[in-house]
Amino acid sequence: MIAIPEKISSNDSATLVAKAYAAELSFPAYSQPLSDEDFDRLQPNHFNPQSMPVDDNGATISATLSKYRYTYPEPILATLSGENIDNAQLQLVDIASGKILMKRNFLQDENQWQAEFDGQRDLPMQLQATVKAQVNGKNVTIALALKYVDSVATLEGFDPAFNQDADMVLQANLTTREQGLYRVRANLFDANDQPIAHLVSKEKLNKGSSTIELKAHQSVLQGRQAPFYLATFSIERMSPAPGKPTKYGDSAINQYEIKDFAVSSLNDTPYQPSEQEQQRLRLLQNMAQGG
Repeated sequence: MIAIPEKISSNDSATLVAKAYAAELSFPAYSQPLSDEDFDRLQPNHFNPQSMPVDDNGATISATLSKYRYTYPEPILATLSGENIDNAQLQLVDIASGKILMKRNFLQDENQWQAEFDGQRDLPMQLQATVKAQVNGKNVTIALALKYVDSVATLEGFDPAFNQDADMVLQANLTTREQGLYRVRANLFDANDQPIAHLVSKEKLNKGSSTIELKAHQSVLQGRQAPFYLATFSIERMSPAPGKPTKYGDSAINQYEIKDFAVSSLNDTPYQPSEQEQQRLRLLQNMAQGG
């Protein structure tokens, strides 16, 4: 006889949420463990290829961009692949007006076709790259959404790491072109290129030369092989009000190697959740108990 699983009650669901949050609180929010499974954090600007069927036998063509969000002056690169492509054109379209801003013909390179737009300033917020292909004489269209932004801040580099209680601290140096609340994120890796932690910091910054601190808690560093390095940088100027867009920065460096830092210099005290985090956990536990 097959056992029928009981329906999960709202209390059970609340218990699961409370347990998951309690586990999260083993580590500070600014230094969360990172693994190979965390694709969105490891590849935050990944573009998912789009495919389109071209006949009744299941044949498809596939189009992709080199990334989802571009920063001026980066070129926009599109790749098209599939069988029996006769020719193809890439169009950059302003979604709001429907106006075609640029056109380029795809050029064949062995088994792929490629087209590229040069970077331009002040492109519209809502953009679409439209692929117009002829496959066996049939017209096929694939729409690819993207963003193209002017950078509001540049990550220039880091000062040498230093220890502060249980944290390894890295001061990031930025040049900001607009003031506002900034969020800076980076991924920390060990000497074997294995992900260690996702580091995040938020701070209000003025226009000009600014600094912001990223911290890695000792709990994520134990047993990991140095030298460590930072990569996958993300710089955002947070939306100042509803309806106002988030703006983005860029990085002058691809990675930063952390030299001569001794994990043994850190205080090994476990992370102590803040009063606000403890209150939220108590609230979730009360909900789980039907309180």
